[in-house]
Amino acid sequence: MAVIKEKAECCTLLVDELYGQLPARVYATLFQRGKLSVRLISQFSKLSARQVKNGLCVLQQHNLLFYSVDANSGEAEYSVNHEYAYNLVRTGKILEMVDNSYGPAGRDVMQNLLLLGQTRISDLVAAYQAKINEVNNDDAWLNDKKPELAIKSKAQLNSVLCRLIEAELIDVIHSKTFQSAHEIEKQVHREVMDVYFPNGIKGTKAKVEFEQRVAEGLRKVREESKTLKRKLAQNGGASKRRKLAVGNETNGAPEEEEDLDPALDPRQVIRINYEKCIVELRSRRLVQYVNETLGETTGYVYGQLLKQLTKNISRCKSDPLIDALTPEEKVTPSVTTNEILDKVKTSIDLTLGIGKIPSKSISKSAAERLTPFAPKDKIPFMNQDDSDDDEEDGDYSDSDEEMDTKKENGDAPVARMSRPEQLRQHLLLLAEGHPGFVRHCGEDEWTVDFKPLMENLRATELDSIIEQTSGRQGLRLIRILRTKGKLGEQALQSLSLMRKVDLQQKMLEMRLVGFAHTQEVPRDNKADPKKSIFLWYCDTEQAYSSLIAKCYATMVHCLQVLEVRRQKDKDVLSLAKRTNVKGKEKDMMRDESYARFAKFLKDERLLMAEMMRIDDTLALLQDY
Repeated sequence: MAVIKEKAECCTLLVDELYGQLPARVYATLFQRGKLSVRLISQFSKLSARQVKNGLCVLQQHNLLFYSVDANSGEAEYSVNHEYAYNLVRTGKILEMVDNSYGPAGRDVMQNLLLLGQTRISDLVAAYQAKINEVNNDDAWLNDKKPELAIKSKAQLNSVLCRLIEAELIDVIHSKTFQSAHEIEKQVHREVMDVYFPNGIKGTKAKVEFEQRVAEGLRKVREESKTLKRKLAQNGGASKRRKLAVGNETNGAPEEEEDLDPALDPRQVIRINYEKCIVELRSRRLVQYVNETLGETTGYVYGQLLKQLTKNISRCKSDPLIDALTPEEKVTPSVTTNEILDKVKTSIDLTLGIGKIPSKSISKSAAERLTPFAPKDKIPFMNQDDSDDDEEDGDYSDSDEEMDTKKENGDAPVARMSRPEQLRQHLLLLAEGHPGFVRHCGEDEWTVDFKPLMENLRATELDSIIEQTSGRQGLRLIRILRTKGKLGEQALQSLSLMRKVDLQQKMLEMRLVGFAHTQEVPRDNKADPKKSIFLWYCDTEQAYSSLIAKCYATMVHCLQVLEVRRQKDKDVLSLAKRTNVKGKEKDMMRDESYARFAKFLKDERLLMAEMMRIDDTLALLQDY
């Protein structure tokens, strides 16, 4: 798969930032040259074979490589796993998400897996046990304060791992983990041909069968990483185990939760599942968007709905071959109002964020209209015909005078609603918005159509960036081109009501940044530019690609600036790393040195924050 230059440079700098120069040189060589053996990597990178092997070990440990063995030469050939490399920038967001959902213990385990890479469960348990023993040794902490451990026992570690595995945030290494998707597909093709089509594929029916068997084989390969999750599911899942424990209480006290989970196989090798992490990050981004537009209470309800819906969603983007379903399998996942209500904390006041307006102003038939099928392209607006039947619906129970009387008596309609009805109001509010956060797909059933929803949010993000860079006039011109298609300068000037000079200047400005494009249409066969017509048009996909490349380039610039600052303040940073200075910089360093150190830390935080904001845009444009 081709990778744009800016992304390749960004991934290489991230590897350099986290793992050092040697792995970064090997990684850069593989990015530039493609699949290579150790001998060729050494030749192109000017490194010794020993150095290359050391670099490859670090990269393979952190799942940053694919490899395959050449059938003819018997040599192992390596290629880059650029998706895992870029996801290194999301480490902080992933840890914050895990902390919010699974607490400090879950965050600590995920942080160690991010630092260690792929790890055998027995090695992880041994490392935690050594740390627990060290902290529990009272003689070692006579003069110092004993640190508080997030994981206090092997049973707690096992329980946390079980929860993370059931959530698919951790998966298992298997035989094909380090093969690229292309190599796996080729291997499955060969196996299907050898077993089912030894005489070749003949006819349309055989071709369809071949594609189905290939898709089935690829699904089996994908499911190999979920072996631990399936074993845990055979025990009923974490929530069911805890419910059974509550039902089997002895002496008035339930069993310890850590003892309810089955012991994991210590020989299994586990790693972070970034695909599922990105699904959770998408949910957090959607909740944040709802918080900003509809309020925090509605955002909380939306978060609980997304938790229920995304339990069995393993990745944001489906594969057209592997995830192709038969008509019988195409069942849209949905949740009911009661299922969401069970997850909403009783301390949450659901009356907050609900509009208190007269019932006469609301058409219940329009608000609670069912939409059983997902929109194919864009989420449609409510038809005018649906809003003209207000007088015929018979859904208005209170007049304005009755509403005023109830308000005076302190009997507001929202307060009188039952808790399920209050929850429904939030869900209906989510369903009515233009982005289409929720679809009312059945009686008391709700679902989210992620593909059209994310398309709408991507378009909103692009419009926001166009407005920030080219102003309201630029955004207005782009919207005209989207609506009308390709237009000549005169037609565009007539529609935009702008002066010719201002129009030309603004369109040239947007062409330079990749938001607008021109097409030359010759008047005759000679194709004389002086006699040609030039049409302006807007290519949304090309605008996305241009914006993505600029985002990567900006991240590269941030990393380069950070490295320059490190070299400039190298003496101060080396002083701050000394054991007798670390943690007491203000007291131990001179005022001038401490001022430089504080300035560096401030600039580093600003650069990292900028990278996080850029990653939010990149994730929305290409990952969600």
